Amino acid sequence: MKELISGKSKALVLIAITYAFAKFQGGFASWFLFYSCLVFLAYEVLAFSLMFTGLEVEREIDRSRLQEGEDVIVTVRLKRRIWFPLGWNMVIEPLPERLAGVYEPHRQLVFPWFKRSVEFRYVIPGLPRGYYHLEACVISGGDFFGFIERRRTFPLSNDLLVYPRYRELNSWSLGDGNFSGTIHVSHRYSDDVAAVRGVRDYQRGDRMSQIHWRASARGTGLKTKEFEHQAMNQVVFFLDVEKEHYQNKPFQLFETAVKLTASLTAYANRNQYHYGLVYKQKDRVAIPPACSPTHFFRVFDQLARVMPEGTDSFVRILRREALEQPPGVTLTVITACLDKELVDLLTRLSHRGRRVQLLYVHDDPLLSLDEKQALRLLASGRVTCKAVPMSDVEEWKRIGGA
Repeated sequence: MKELISGKSKALVLIAITYAFAKFQGGFASWFLFYSCLVFLAYEVLAFSLMFTGLEVEREIDRSRLQEGEDVIVTVRLKRRIWFPLGWNMVIEPLPERLAGVYEPHRQLVFPWFKRSVEFRYVIPGLPRGYYHLEACVISGGDFFGFIERRRTFPLSNDLLVYPRYRELNSWSLGDGNFSGTIHVSHRYSDDVAAVRGVRDYQRGDRMSQIHWRASARGTGLKTKEFEHQAMNQVVFFLDVEKEHYQNKPFQLFETAVKLTASLTAYANRNQYHYGLVYKQKDRVAIPPACSPTHFFRVFDQLARVMPEGTDSFVRILRREALEQPPGVTLTVITACLDKELVDLLTRLSHRGRRVQLLYVHDDPLLSLDEKQALRLLASGRVTCKAVPMSDVEEWKRIGGA
């Protein structure tokens, strides 16, 4: 604001000086100088008035879903209905809060001249996992002579969702051939003759492919096939997001827990296991087990957004949510805190006939005596447990076993 007032004052002082000079000096040269300054003043007034009149700002991103470490290309387009030469524009693109300390806000100096549309691109490289919201764009403008400058914020909104990068697992103890839980045969088995156990009367809503035409041709009305149930591996991931468990520890420890969950999710999806996800950050997230491309992205959307900001006790959440899971579902717990309360809870769940698996992520190369004793106690209680170090991701290739 001070610079704007100073620029106006300088222009007015210049007009006043040239007028005084022409009045006292007289002659063609002095009055020509004064009228030239009037033309200059008219340009400054027009430039100030028309700086943002009819200006439209658009922002486009090449994709809104990407994987951790990938780049995103942002396109900013300035459109104006007036071709008047306004000097220059400085476009400032503020970054989301999580990226503010990593990258500098992008600044682009633009000289529109007589163009009604100006476009430029920039790249945000190596995005870490998370949800990002690109907000308003700040544009400054001024004249060629530097007497005036204005700034305006244009409200824009673009969302970015960066999925965690996962690793391909060679094996996982959940897929050892022991079935857990039963579900109905999915639609892709509806034409499998071996899966048909009988027929029933047609009901509204039954699909045409389920109609048993040979039985219906006997004249007793439409008949629908009934299918056998199919045993299927089912797992629910319980991700520890309690804030206290990650304090005074490297931030990459929580990222390791998320990447491990994403790797197991990808393995389960590839092997047609039914999988779900449960955690509570601010709001409760409970995705029941299923297996489909839509379900896969639903789980990964949550893994992209989750942060270690939970305030509720993870043990309390696990105790409550485990009771809501049907028998036969494997409860896979991913945590960075191996305390006595958690060990007791997992042991009790195992003794009640629940299939429990613990994946303990840690940042120390070697486990302490207390951690080793806790893992041995869990193993003696028939809890499948595995310690996953943050630094050695090669051990992810085979997950499972005590």
